[in-house]
Amino acid sequence: MKIRETIIDFATLPAQQKHDFFQQMLEFDQLIFPFAPVEQLYQYVHDPEAVSVPVIQYFVGERLIGQNIMPILKLQLQDKPIFVVTSRAGVLEQYRRSNLTLKTAIRVALRYRLRYPAIPLWFVTTLMQPKVYTLFASRSRYFYPRKGYTMPTAHQSVLELMHRYKSQVDKRGQGIYVAPALMPKVTPDQLIRLRKRSDVHYQFFMQHVPDYFDGKGLMCVCRLDFKTISETIMNLAFGKSVH
Repeated sequence: MKIRETIIDFATLPAQQKHDFFQQMLEFDQLIFPFAPVEQLYQYVHDPEAVSVPVIQYFVGERLIGQNIMPILKLQLQDKPIFVVTSRAGVLEQYRRSNLTLKTAIRVALRYRLRYPAIPLWFVTTLMQPKVYTLFASRSRYFYPRKGYTMPTAHQSVLELMHRYKSQVDKRGQGIYVAPALMPKVTPDQLIRLRKRSDVHYQFFMQHVPDYFDGKGLMCVCRLDFKTISETIMNLAFGKSVH
């Protein structure tokens, strides 16, 4: 099975191509997030603060089997510019075992880091499944929040800056913020099975977001500097997990 990927910057497309491409993105997005309103996706890819909106799509033959939409926002933090990458990703169930979206997202982040080395680049996401949180937290020690580590002040400031994009944020501890998250198409049995794990990252997630099956997610942050990117690449390459 050979998976082919394409990367298109939605922000640079002419108006008609944007319209057509949005329809393609929407059709697949609704397979993954059937309860999400169309307006939500539209606002996500048309964010006025986005300087770039890379869309990575994955194909087997001509069939679209996954996509990752990654707006890169240019914001101000303490009167200084920063870039913040977010992500709206989904892959068809039978293709979810190869970390497709994470590997490509790292390459996109690395290219942007090289292009603008003087401006800090951050990744902020709201994760509503313990297995997805574990995927990220187990590949980098600098992915927060995490068990046994205090979130650095800079990370918390970026996380709080991104509260503006959430309708409701619930603080459940130091650096622990829970907010509404995109609910993927899963069965109740699948959600219950996700709870039957003993991994330290699973336990941490379940401790703070036991109501994830109600559409709640853990707000997470990571600074995408070369130290973090290189660590994640190496851990992915060698299948190494960190705690």
